[in-house]
Amino acid sequence: MPHPIESARTRRALPDAATAAPRLELTAAQADRGEVAQLQAAASERLGAVLRGNVPSGPDAGPCVYLVGPEAMEIALTTHVGVFSSDEGWRHVLGRGCGRAVLNTDDPDHAAERRMWAPALSNTAIQTHWAAVCEAIEQCVESMTDNVEFDAYPVMRSLAYRAVSQTLAGLPAAAVEPSYVAIRAVLDGQDARRESRDAYVDRANAARAELARILLEAIAERRRSRKDSSLSMLDQLLAHPRFAQDAASDEAIRAHLTILLIAAHDTGATLFSRAVYLLAERPDIADLLAREVRAGDCATIPLSIAALDRLPCLQCFLLETGRLYPSLVNLPRAIVEPVEVGGYRLEPGTRVALAAGATHLLPRLYPDPLRFDLERYRDSRAGRTARSFAMLTFAGGTRMCMGKRFAQLEFKAIMARIVSRLKLATVDDRPVPHAGFWNPRPARALRVVARHR
Repeated sequence: MPHPIESARTRRALPDAATAAPRLELTAAQADRGEVAQLQAAASERLGAVLRGNVPSGPDAGPCVYLVGPEAMEIALTTHVGVFSSDEGWRHVLGRGCGRAVLNTDDPDHAAERRMWAPALSNTAIQTHWAAVCEAIEQCVESMTDNVEFDAYPVMRSLAYRAVSQTLAGLPAAAVEPSYVAIRAVLDGQDARRESRDAYVDRANAARAELARILLEAIAERRRSRKDSSLSMLDQLLAHPRFAQDAASDEAIRAHLTILLIAAHDTGATLFSRAVYLLAERPDIADLLAREVRAGDCATIPLSIAALDRLPCLQCFLLETGRLYPSLVNLPRAIVEPVEVGGYRLEPGTRVALAAGATHLLPRLYPDPLRFDLERYRDSRAGRTARSFAMLTFAGGTRMCMGKRFAQLEFKAIMARIVSRLKLATVDDRPVPHAGFWNPRPARALRVVARHR
């Protein structure tokens, strides 16, 4: 092992990525057209894993280093994870108004918080809540009226929020709708065509305050009537010795609930809505999945978790949807200690984008990467690729999404119910870009028409 002083000297001799790495300047228009991941991947193929770039728009616009490929992802998410601060990275994107928990904390806090969250996201907890999740899915699918057009994104977003808020999170029914209204206002950003920056900031601050009020009220009510046996996040946190009955503890629990609700529903909305739209674009895939679901004992409600896990085509559909339409195109980080990546040094204070979407489009990992192809995952080699740092739909390493299992089962249950009951069609043939730099949104409505099978 190199002596620490020698390692430091060697690192200082390397060029600084922030000033010397190959440059890829992105524009707001390219982000709006959904071109970020493709441009990052193409540049990385030519120029290497480390690129000097920028966040192209928004209040956090400015210089940023992109890291592309599984080798760089492993360094950032496992071997040198402590150098790549999630706390500082998310601060630029999410701010501090929502609080800090798991998503936007670093070790040792992050590891301790994962242990606190684990019971509420365990297989036992999922099984406990599964009937309620399936009921929410059933109600959503029933609302897709025959021959009536709808936008898949808000429909799936609403479902994702309701499914997690009343089950894993443990919110009372009365808090679900008002908290959903508030959290949408916090996350959706400024509508520059209709409001000034100051007007948006005022609106977002008011929504954050309303969300905090709703959650604190739910916490206070649950303290008065808590059931020790409940596996919801709210009840698990209330039972934890770290959170005594005082205002500071309630505020900390509020932050945990806020981060859970943001992370679980926002990522689900992106993944689920894109999958619905793909079923409308690709009736051949929808028919394939429908045949598999019919043959796989997936007709009863609630759906059998074991039966869903035995549907290989549906698993491939999940993997390929997440590869082409990840819920995070780039994962935000900031460097807190000097580190070497790909022949460059990264100095403290450097903002970094872990280019998950671009990694998914590297031809050396996924031949013909823009093609939607379920056959990629059939053989064992491709299956291993999907589980490595080449597949980052749910991040990886020590920062693997804690809700991965819940999200995957929810995805499978939604798609199984849709393909078994409905035929979907797009309203027009124009592609809808996966727009944005950090957490993407459809560039316009994902317009779908449902017809009963």
